[in-house]
Amino acid sequence: MMKKTLAAALLSITVATPAFAESGFYIGGTLGRAGISNFGAALTKSSDTVYGGLVGYQFNPNFGLEAQYTGAGKFSTATMSGKSDIFTLDAVGTVPLADNFSLYGKLGMGSSKSKISDSTLTYQGVSRTAATYGLGVQYAATPELGIRFGWDRYGSAVKTAATGAKTNFNSNVWSAGVVYAF
Repeated sequence: MMKKTLAAALLSITVATPAFAESGFYIGGTLGRAGISNFGAALTKSSDTVYGGLVGYQFNPNFGLEAQYTGAGKFSTATMSGKSDIFTLDAVGTVPLADNFSLYGKLGMGSSKSKISDSTLTYQGVSRTAATYGLGVQYAATPELGIRFGWDRYGSAVKTAATGAKTNFNSNVWSAGVVYAF
């Protein structure tokens, strides 16, 4: 159901009439694949299809700020399953390559929240704040509509129930998305 809702939202973004094309504000959506790394325990699953939404402001052709909420992946061991979601605030630097192509880099902070289901009560969900970063390429299909392909790295964590110690891990998200400038 969520994938259909996201597809409908992305389609509505692409066909909407620009009301304020010069304001600098933009919105967008992403769909991608997440993979978990350096978890610390033997994972039986460490990837998932994820989706997200973003809002940003482009101050000039080379600099903007962007807030994003996205899934950071599902993971499991023999006795536990979990997922992480993250909210980020990033500075975005853009370098034009050609008329309609540009590279972008993101650097910021993210707050993740892990949710856990554990039959042995070994792990619990926990929040983590960590640096985030990413790279990508964007194609300007029109002055208002951009198509993105990118990679982002997020920090997440779980907590050991017995000791309360956090186990930090990373999520790598490869995604495709659209952005629509107002």
